[in-house]
Order: sequence, then structure tokens, then C-alpha cells
Amino acid sequence: MDSVIGFWGEPTATNWCERNYDVTHYIAEFFNTISSLCMVSAGIFGIYKHSKGFEPRYSICFASIIVVGIGSILFHGTLLFSLQLFDEVPMMFCVLMLFYSVFENQKEKKFGKWFPIGLTIWGLLITTIMILSGKDHEDRMMQLIEFYVFQGTFVVMAVCVYIHTLSIVFNPNVEKGVRKLWFLGSVVFLIGYIGWHIDLHFCSRMHQLPYNPQLHAWWHFTASYGSYLICVLVTYNGSKVLGKNPSLRWILNVLPYIELPEPSSLTEKSAIYVNEKIEKVTNYGTIIRKNGEMDKRVNAINN
Repeated sequence: MDSVIGFWGEPTATNWCERNYDVTHYIAEFFNTISSLCMVSAGIFGIYKHSKGFEPRYSICFASIIVVGIGSILFHGTLLFSLQLFDEVPMMFCVLMLFYSVFENQKEKKFGKWFPIGLTIWGLLITTIMILSGKDHEDRMMQLIEFYVFQGTFVVMAVCVYIHTLSIVFNPNVEKGVRKLWFLGSVVFLIGYIGWHIDLHFCSRMHQLPYNPQLHAWWHFTASYGSYLICVLVTYNGSKVLGKNPSLRWILNVLPYIELPEPSSLTEKSAIYVNEKIEKVTNYGTIIRKNGEMDKRVNAINN
């Protein structure tokens, strides 16, 4: 652990391999903090491209990436345990939201209203355990319990989401670009995750190098990109199931987004015309029926 004390005082959170306050007195881990802006940018772009015509759940998925990025900035910028939770808790709820979106993607609810309620309760339970176990942040054992409770929950849920995406990409009717999307996301995540482990477990050797490669900061970049890709994949699948005819588009062949067909003005006019005709026929039928009833009453009186 780095012994340098900066603006935010002695670190109480998980301390990564970047030297503390090495760039500025006001930011504990400069590169880890700045790289977290990638998450904010990815989430904003995702909402911008996938709000109109898409289900709100997908905007929530992209918004959760933004929240994770903001929490990561607070965590790495201060290295305070209370702000570490602002990084870890949103990460967990982000993967829970993805879990819900990939498994509950039909027009009719497969698991009912208790599925999202159950996931929310589970998330709150894990959050409570994390807070209680990390309350005594000076106790190394309790700090490890908090860290691995979070990591265990996050990894299990993420693996479940990843396995489900296999059924999407290996569907024979899926667009070719969707397989590229999945493969690219998988490779990027794997590279970043390997770097994350090296930064965590081989920090002393990293400091022997002429320059620290800042692998945890690179993890932020790969996690941002990979999270964006998985959200795009989930958005594509959900829109496809709902019959919205989504198309996968690429910017510079590296940044994908989903595009929905614009409703034809002719189709809209036709629908309005048909609805007007139906309304007229319905009103005409009502008038005829009332006139018929009136004739029956007149005949009954005459008889």
C-alpha cells in the first residue's frame, strides 16, 4: 500500500497499483480516475442512440454504466471506503438489470412481477452485507469479505448473462454483425480482465518496471467498451423479439448501435384513414340499430 497522504487523507478503500497522489495532490489515483470517464461517455452515447422507439429498460442499462463511471471517479479519486461503495453497488445493479433484460425479453412476462422484485431484494441484501462487512475498514479480514462478496455476486450474475448471450449469437437467423459484436466484446473483456488481475496480484513487480502500464486504467476502458457492446447486444435481441425489426449499424467499424426502421408516412396515413372508416361504420351501425329499435316500438304500439 502506498504511504503517500494527499488531499483526501489516508486511504480506507481498496488500494490499486497506481501510486497514490503521484500526479496531483487532489486526486488519489489520477489515471484510474480519468479513465473512468470512458464509462460515462459510453453510457451517454448508448442513451443517445437507443432511447427513441426502444423499451425504457435499455436506457436504464446504459444509464447504469454512467452511474458506475461516476462512482468509479469518486472511488479512485479519493480512495475512501464510503465512496468505494458508490463504485461497487452500481456495478452490481447494472449486471442485475442486464440479467433481467436478457431473461425477461418477451411480450408476455415469463416470470411475472416477482422476478424484478426478487432481483431488487437480492441486490439490496448483498448491498447490506457489503456495508456491514466493510464498516470496520481497518480490519483487513472484513475488507476482504466485503470485496469478495461483491466480486462473487458480480461474477456469477455476469456469467449467467454471458451464457444467455450465446443463445442469441448462435441463432442461425441472427445478423452476421451480431456475432462480430459478441466476439469483439468477449475478447475486449478478457484482455481487460487479465490486466485487472495482473494489476491486483503483481503490483510489486509492476513497480519495478520503468513505467507503470496502468493496467487498471486500461481495464476501465475495456470494461466501458465491453459493457456498451453487451448492452447493444441485449437491446438488439429484445427489439428483435418484440418484432421491431432492428438493424445493427457501425461507426468506423468499431462502434455499433441499433437502428429501428422509421415508420412510413404512408403507413401512418393509411392507419389513420382505416381508423376513421371504422369509426364511421361503427357510428352508422349504431344509428341503424337505434332506428331499428325505434321501428319495433312503433309497430308494437300500432299493434
